[in-house]
Amino acid sequence: RYQSRRMISNTRETKQYSVETRSCFQTCQSNLQTQVLVVVGPSQIQRLRAGKIYCIFLHFPLEMFAKGGFSQIYAGERRSNSTPVAIKHIPKKNVQHVRVKCLGNVYDEILEVVLMKQAAGRLCDGSFENPAVIGLMDTFNLGTEVIIVIERPPYAVDMHDFLNEVKRIPEGQTMAIFKQIINTALLTHKNGVFHRDLKLNNILVSWNNGTPEIRVIDFGCGDFVQHEPFRKFYGTPEFAPPELFRGETYKAEATTVWQIGAMLHIICARAVFKTPVYMKEDHKVLKNVSMECNDFLSRCLAFDPKQRPTLEDLLLHPWLE
Repeated sequence: RYQSRRMISNTRETKQYSVETRSCFQTCQSNLQTQVLVVVGPSQIQRLRAGKIYCIFLHFPLEMFAKGGFSQIYAGERRSNSTPVAIKHIPKKNVQHVRVKCLGNVYDEILEVVLMKQAAGRLCDGSFENPAVIGLMDTFNLGTEVIIVIERPPYAVDMHDFLNEVKRIPEGQTMAIFKQIINTALLTHKNGVFHRDLKLNNILVSWNNGTPEIRVIDFGCGDFVQHEPFRKFYGTPEFAPPELFRGETYKAEATTVWQIGAMLHIICARAVFKTPVYMKEDHKVLKNVSMECNDFLSRCLAFDPKQRPTLEDLLLHPWLE
């Protein structure tokens, strides 16, 4: 008979209780809406934020579909209604927390969770609604790891896999996709969030009556937008801006514009992109795309960050009209 042990804080004392799997399962089933586990102690009913057993009863993991240096992500389903979800496991040592003050309340929260909520405009009033940011469904703070449960849009695929499958994306569809990416990045910055790891793997695309729809995922390398330049880079090194390789500091918006250009270059040139390599190459006009697209690329990928357009300027570029 498997028993799960939970540490429960009761005033200043810390007591330990055993909960049988059967009663735990019944409790979880009856609390799917409130998503708290009720444990009966000697003196009173205690409410405990989800533990690992509870997470499994809420969400059914199917298979691992992504693994990085800091986390593992499983495809899964929500047991109550079979909604597709992605379940991200992050070791506690790789988790950053931040103090949040919102509507008079102050609390500690996982940085990635705060960035995701704030980027989407769901953290506090006064933010811009940003529906293309992937939605957060739940978090589970366990002893050795944190689990973040997010939306998994049906029929969506990341842009990297999509490009490998179709080999070539028509320029009209590419333009529609990047207009959405830039709009989403602009709203993300207006909401005070710097994604810092925009790449094809972190852009999901699905099709609605022939029209592409994108979702931005993985804020694990992100930070808050700040006026001062950044010194340390967290993200995919191949897509870091050239100023970083020159030993300089970097700014949020100029870096985002560079990464947008890097993604577009991969699609248009059908070639691997690495900033240090790109800095050494001679760049010719790409013959398979329009001159407007070539001009857009050259502006995004300007080596001098001061020469790169802002995100608002990009939306006014003739290629996107």
